[in-house]
Amino acid sequence: MNPYLVAAGIRFNDHVFSEPRRLVEWTPPKCAGLCALLARDPNWAPKPFQPLCFLEFGNNSDQLRLPRMPNADGLFVSALPMPFSTSAQRSQLRDELIWAYNPVWQAGGASIQNELAGKLTELERKHEEQTTQFRLLLASINRLFEPRTDIPPRRTIGFSPEPPGGGKNEAYTSLKLADTRA
Repeated sequence: MNPYLVAAGIRFNDHVFSEPRRLVEWTPPKCAGLCALLARDPNWAPKPFQPLCFLEFGNNSDQLRLPRMPNADGLFVSALPMPFSTSAQRSQLRDELIWAYNPVWQAGGASIQNELAGKLTELERKHEEQTTQFRLLLASINRLFEPRTDIPPRRTIGFSPEPPGGGKNEAYTSLKLADTRA
């Protein structure tokens, strides 16, 4: 591979930051952008620097506040200039890098993920509970529409040729007998 085609610097995701410099010697660029605080770590490759945190600097962002450390000699800074970018774009990229690399000083990203996982579990539990309650409600509504067998049959509505007593009407039978004799 041709060494002249490789960009100088350190790559985080698809973004090439500047070559790491000592924190005590570093001055931020004139334009807005992101910076990464780094520490030497031989376990990281291809360059032996582990990100400690990702910070935003420039217009419309809070002043770059670098943490004061007693052993700042071991800290390095790498910058990603982002001219003409909005603070929302820089914040989004910073959050993506924090999510991807989970830096030591910004380990709150893992707690946010755990918090979201807990909320999701709670929502799933509530959903199951509400589903059970809804099924019980539907079952009780279905029972209302089933025919009841414990109620005695009622008298039919309308004209009935026989009197309710079950006996024959004597006036009717005597008239019928008179008609048959004649």
